[in-house]
Amino acid sequence: MDFWNLVPLRWQDLIDILLLSFLFYRILLLIKGTRTIPMLMGMIILLVLYLVARFFQLDATGLLMDNLANSLVLVLVVLFQADIRNALAQFGLITLFRDNRAQQQDVAERVLAACRIMARRKIGALVVFEKEVGLRNFTDRGTPINGLVSESLLLSIFHPTSPLHDGAVILSRKGDLVAAKCILPVSMNQNLSTMLGTRHRAALGLTEETDAVVLIVSEERKEISLGFQGQLMRESEVDLKQMLFSLLSGKTTSIKTKKSTAEEDILLDDSFSISRTGESSPNSAATS
Repeated sequence: MDFWNLVPLRWQDLIDILLLSFLFYRILLLIKGTRTIPMLMGMIILLVLYLVARFFQLDATGLLMDNLANSLVLVLVVLFQADIRNALAQFGLITLFRDNRAQQQDVAERVLAACRIMARRKIGALVVFEKEVGLRNFTDRGTPINGLVSESLLLSIFHPTSPLHDGAVILSRKGDLVAAKCILPVSMNQNLSTMLGTRHRAALGLTEETDAVVLIVSEERKEISLGFQGQLMRESEVDLKQMLFSLLSGKTTSIKTKKSTAEEDILLDDSFSISRTGESSPNSAATS
């Protein structure tokens, strides 16, 4: 018997499936990295428990699940009120069907401007850009900010007198400054230079575990570096602005090609402790 005769499928049905798949995908992107996912998992566990209770005729458990189901809408509103509010604020044709590339570039430009000011003033900083891999494990242990990124905000956070200047700030994929004073995992790579500072090692450690992009400001060398996929690149060696835009937009092929065409553009860890003449650079301390 022909399968297509049993399940007639029109071209409209294919469009319907594709459209719904895309909508659900965009919705999942909106709630990715929030507390909604673990809460939904808890709701799924309760649903499984309810089905098990019905199947094995567990009356007391079934009665409890029935009473909970009667007030399910109220429970969902109470539990997810903040997430529902944020999702509704961002849920629209602009968010669903347009890439936020312009917004990403605007945020990146503001961050770079603040980093250049901090470099001139010899203020160290770590700024993390979240990509596909969520960073909730690090933001949850930091100090919540949940604000818009601005030069003045970053300068106030990383000022040496600020109680939040230690650690890193983490920016979400939407460009919001989620948390400050976040502790990053220090790279345990044995091949790193012993002169490499803790701040750069922390940036490397995070980029080795995730796909995040990290900007590092060294107060000792008064320069900005970029960390990605376990590699460090200095602003004096590459077009940091263009590279940051490319990485945030997911364009990594051109970067790899550029780095492979010139050996001097592949900045290894020793670039921060050894100059091009092979002489050790001064003041390469753990705070570099």
